Amino acid sequence: MTTPPQHRVRITDPEPIEGAPDGLSQVFVSLVPASYPHVLVRLQYVIRDDRKVEGPYAIRVQQDPDTPVEEWRPVGATLIRDLPITKLERVARMMLTFGLRTPEGAPLDLSAGVFAQPPSADEIPARAEEMVRTHHPDVNPDHGPGALRRWNRLIRLAEVQLEYNAAAAQGEKAPATVVAEKRGVSPATVSTWLHHAKKEGLDAQMAPDLSVVAVAPSADE
Repeated sequence: MTTPPQHRVRITDPEPIEGAPDGLSQVFVSLVPASYPHVLVRLQYVIRDDRKVEGPYAIRVQQDPDTPVEEWRPVGATLIRDLPITKLERVARMMLTFGLRTPEGAPLDLSAGVFAQPPSADEIPARAEEMVRTHHPDVNPDHGPGALRRWNRLIRLAEVQLEYNAAAAQGEKAPATVVAEKRGVSPATVSTWLHHAKKEGLDAQMAPDLSVVAVAPSADE
């Protein structure tokens, strides 16, 4: 399997997920970035019905087990902030198209759960409207005052979620506070809005979940 020359990539075979319904399996893509040769980034994806890739649902960042111990360097928050996670996730998805196929031999569907960069500030209104129209196609602001109020509420929730995602992607330690200062409300109010956005299906994940940060190599690598 040909891999991009700038990264070392390894893909596991799909394996069952304990307790999950039939038709779901998991696969892990491990990358050693060329600019961080002592680091291994491991992304977890779910494959549905041997055809559709979903995720990533977790990212693990650790020392590359192939790095000699005397060359180990700390793997912490600063390094994770500087890692090109967006580019690495795109490489992982590309490698899944090379490494795995459907039972009919076709490429896997990579459309589900695509990791996209958060929009810039001037793009947020349009992205928020797109999110609302996608998740709530039945809400039309032209259908009376009640529909207009619900539309405006959904737009605000989507915008707050996108603003929060953008602040988090920029490395802000308290993204809710950043959004609160921008909107002139308390961080608690922003947290409430984010909770409501999730209930309305507007909490689209814009960045993968960094579930584990390890310094030593894991036993299963």
